[in-house]
Amino acid sequence: MVKNWGSLFCYQRKLTIVLLFTILSACATHIPVNEREAMREEIDTAANETIATLAKNKPEIQEELEASTGYLVARVSGTKIPLVGGGYGLGVLVDQTEDTRTYMNISGLDIGVGLGQATMRALIVIKDEETLEQFRNGKWVSSTGSTTVSGDVSSLALSSTGETSGYYFGESGLGASATTRLIKLSVNEDLTDTGISDISIPNIGFDDDEPQQEGAPRKWNRKLPFLAQNVIDLGYDLPLPFGIGLVYANVDQDIILTELEVGFYGSEKEPFEFVAFENASADSESVQLKIDAWLFPFMNVFGLIGRVQGDAIMDVLLDGNGMLDKLGVTCSPPPPPQDPRCAVLQDNTITLPIVSPFDGMTYGIGTVLAGGWNNWLVTLPISFTYADTDSTDTEGFVTTVSPRFGRLLNLDQYGKLALFAGGNYLHAKLDVSGTYFLPIPGDDDLEINYDIKQENADEWNLVLGGNWDINKTWSVMAEYNGFIGSREAFIASIGFRY
Repeated sequence: MVKNWGSLFCYQRKLTIVLLFTILSACATHIPVNEREAMREEIDTAANETIATLAKNKPEIQEELEASTGYLVARVSGTKIPLVGGGYGLGVLVDQTEDTRTYMNISGLDIGVGLGQATMRALIVIKDEETLEQFRNGKWVSSTGSTTVSGDVSSLALSSTGETSGYYFGESGLGASATTRLIKLSVNEDLTDTGISDISIPNIGFDDDEPQQEGAPRKWNRKLPFLAQNVIDLGYDLPLPFGIGLVYANVDQDIILTELEVGFYGSEKEPFEFVAFENASADSESVQLKIDAWLFPFMNVFGLIGRVQGDAIMDVLLDGNGMLDKLGVTCSPPPPPQDPRCAVLQDNTITLPIVSPFDGMTYGIGTVLAGGWNNWLVTLPISFTYADTDSTDTEGFVTTVSPRFGRLLNLDQYGKLALFAGGNYLHAKLDVSGTYFLPIPGDDDLEINYDIKQENADEWNLVLGGNWDINKTWSVMAEYNGFIGSREAFIASIGFRY
């Protein structure tokens, strides 16, 4: 018996988790564009039927509706087993002052005693503008009590607060419960034209726009971006304001030496004229966490933190006679014995091999200026990144500017695809410090201490890539930088907006 009860509690716990997940994710369900108008008509018809049924049994409801600021009519289906239950439905919130309609998701979780499966109809009459605005912005509602569903209006239940009056009855099914109920209300952004875009940049005139034609609120209910409502009123759609994502980058490029300082045996380093450099390149791989927000309608700001690893490689050719001068060594033929360093350095070119592996943290900030119109888009990302390696011998700064121009494609139920091309300006400054021991036959090794400043050889190349907006919240991007110059790079990212 104990084993059976344990299995039951385990089952209940799993079911509770599933129901909670359903409540939190229900509003993310995507409704195809070609089905939205029919669904709105279905919800409106059901709302009219609910009001007519209630008014027939309680005529005073009609007068209460006419005197109200607005009302919510919903149809919710749910299941209740002994300890938990849940349901999901759709409704319409009518603002009688502004004559607008907002279509809502309704999700519920019940904790308590009960059993049954039923479809419920509900009418909530809202008495003041503040409460109506709370409903429109999304609201959590809790209640405790008993419910009996018999499948007809005879199961009518009433509730009342200072701000609302509620009427509920069972449309079909049977059930009874005594529970604590948690209800989540949220705007259905597929059915309601709130100005939230299906693509991840601000845009106007995108060919899959299917706005709610009659009584559309077109009201931006997010904290950011600033001035959003002004742009929404002009007909623009804006992406969800906040984002978080992961960015992977692999960059391989030639580098050039700009400054060299050399010291010997730990002495102070001084500028040194190098003869030449060879085999100079840098290869890096990084993963960064990106957090962003649309601060203004066409301006996104972001921060980056991540990890980078790679190698900077360069052979620097030094004049041996100049090194002897810095050391203060005179290599006159008589009298012997001669300094053993003369045999290695005099009239020779010395190769200073620089191999500097780096592995450390990256920190960055940036902005994106972006906009789209009639299926075309323009973006201008600008970023500044600093690499702080675990070792003390390498650090670097990277500035990136990447103007892009592209075309938006509608993939229907598979989301939206933006294909783009453009240029990429990248200026990377790498500071490398280290010590090299040059073998001297018959003597101790020559200790050479150096500081090198390096930059990428080619600052501009071309970009080709695409961004797939799976829905309003998820997107995937990939691009290739190359085609001209010595730099090649592959960048990919996945992002979540909310």
